Formats: sequence, C-alpha cells, structure tokens
Amino acid sequence: MLLTFFYAANSFAQTEEAKCFSAFNELRGSYLKAEKQMTVSVSNSSGMTLHRLLHIYKDNKSISYWENLNGEIRGYALKGDVGFDFNQDKEYAGPLTWHQTLIWDRLFNSDTDLTGFSCVLTGRTRVAGQKVSLIRLAPKDSYRYGYLIAKDDVSALPVELAVLSPNSGIITKITVNSVSPVDGLNLDLSVFDNLSEQNSADNKEENSFLEIWPELNIPKEYKLVEEGEIEDNGALVPYQLFSDGLTTFRVYKNAKTSVVIPALTNGTISILRKSSGDYEYAVVGEIPILFAESVLSDLPR
Repeated sequence: MLLTFFYAANSFAQTEEAKCFSAFNELRGSYLKAEKQMTVSVSNSSGMTLHRLLHIYKDNKSISYWENLNGEIRGYALKGDVGFDFNQDKEYAGPLTWHQTLIWDRLFNSDTDLTGFSCVLTGRTRVAGQKVSLIRLAPKDSYRYGYLIAKDDVSALPVELAVLSPNSGIITKITVNSVSPVDGLNLDLSVFDNLSEQNSADNKEENSFLEIWPELNIPKEYKLVEEGEIEDNGALVPYQLFSDGLTTFRVYKNAKTSVVIPALTNGTISILRKSSGDYEYAVVGEIPILFAESVLSDLPR
C-alpha cells in the first residue's frame, strides 16, 4: 500500500512539473515573437532603475533593445545570445558587459536549456494590474539562483521576474510597468551579423583547447566557455569565463594587491577577491556570493 502511494505521488509530481514547463514554454514562445515596447523597472538593494525595452522578432531570433532611462541614455542590444553595449549620446558601441536585465533575456530565450531546474506552478495573483500565473524555477543544487515568474493569463507574456537567492530571498525584481506597440528601432541591426560571425569563429577555436585552472572549484553545471587577458594598470590579467547557459561569471588571476573590499554584491552581480601565494583571485559575475566563495575554496592558504 505504501509503495503504491509512493509511485502515485511521484507520478502526480511529474505530471505537475510537465504542466509547469508547458506553461513556461508557452511564455517563452509568446515572448519570442512579441513586438512590444515596454517600460521596465529593476529593483534591488541598490534602489530602482527604469528601462525602456523594445522587443522584436527577426530572422527567427528574439531581438531586445534596452535603454537605461535614469540619466544619460545608454544600454545594450541583444539578438539571441549575441549583443553589444551602446551609448547614443556618445555614439558608442562596444563589447557586451554585465547588466542586471541579462538574466531576463537569457531565461526567456527559447534556446536556453533548463534541465538543471525543477518547475512548480505556485498559484495565481495580480501583478502591475494584470492577472498572472506564478511559475517557480528552482535549481537542483544549493548554490545557484532560482526564479519566480509572473505570466500574464491573457497574453502569456512575462510581467515580472524575481531572482531568488539560494535561501529563497528576493535579491532582484524586474517588473513590466507598461506595454505598447513598438515604434521602431533607431539602431543599425547589421552590427549583429558581424558579431554573430565573429563569435561563432572565436568559440569554435577557443573551446577546442580550454582547460580549467586546477586550483578552482567549478561545479559540473558550469562550463569553461572563454579565456583571455585584460589590461589593468599596464599589466595583462588572465581570466576564465564560465557559464551554465543562463548565468556567467569570470575568474581573474592577478598579482597580489592590498584588498580593501574583499566582497561586494549589487543585485545579481557578486564580486569576491581572495589572495593565495603570490596571486590575488577575483570572481565576478551573476552568482551568489556564497557560490563565489566556493569557487575559490580550494586555493592554498
């Protein structure tokens, strides 16, 4: 009798999770082909920032164009997983850097693999005046972020995304405050074509010989996707970039310096510095601070 109950409960849980992923995939499909202009607020411990998001669908790709409305207009553009930063006032376009909203883009990208997450439908409520269903994505480990998504019951589009720490506390909330038709993109989208070709060539060449530094403790969910060097005060500092397909972080290996602030967080972004021998390591990226500490936990004292 107990065994029968166990199998019935397990079968029910699998069915409920399948329904949840079906609802989430419907949301991603709706967002992929949406052509909307949105006002979006991002709230975390540092305060709130406002953004204008233009989203279109072209060449079977989701194209997002984010503008920061707090002060000087600046932002980034993303087509699939390829993008660049820009500053309209200075007519600047450069390499894509970290942004709090990139998790939104990647999570709702139909190519992102979420096999390392479980899915639960947690109920219905209202967000920003809309009737929504709540979808929770929880990692099957104890160190990555989780996500609580509000899905509009009518349009099936995302209304809000809360990023959750491993202890389930909300660290960043991204909310759509208003939606209207797109009034056009004032940006040359041909830039994406060159970036896409370059990234494809670089990844093919780099991924064939990369090896993780042996002193690092990298979970199996994260893969080494890039390594290189940046210039810092005239010196070249090597780094390695890791990704689980949704979030990314870098590890830098620099000459030892005086560490004033060893750890810092800003929303979803964490920075951790730790000295070992003649070197100072820095972990920077979209991971909880405890995760960053784990990455450097095997360094010799």
